[in-house]
Amino acid sequence: MMSKVKSFLTSERGDTNFISIIIIVAIVVALAGAFWALANGGMKTISKAFNKFLKSVK
Repeated sequence: MMSKVKSFLTSERGDTNFISIIIIVAIVVALAGAFWALANGGMKTISKAFNKFLKSVK
């Protein structure tokens, strides 16, 4: 069983694009997470500024 796993991992058969696709998906997920975190923080800042502006107008 272990030799089959080792053989599979060290084998050069198959599509090498599979690893590239996994790397690209990981990068996209990381960038989406970073963008979401920045957008979420930015929306809080904009919301606070807007509420402050509305209170000053009254």
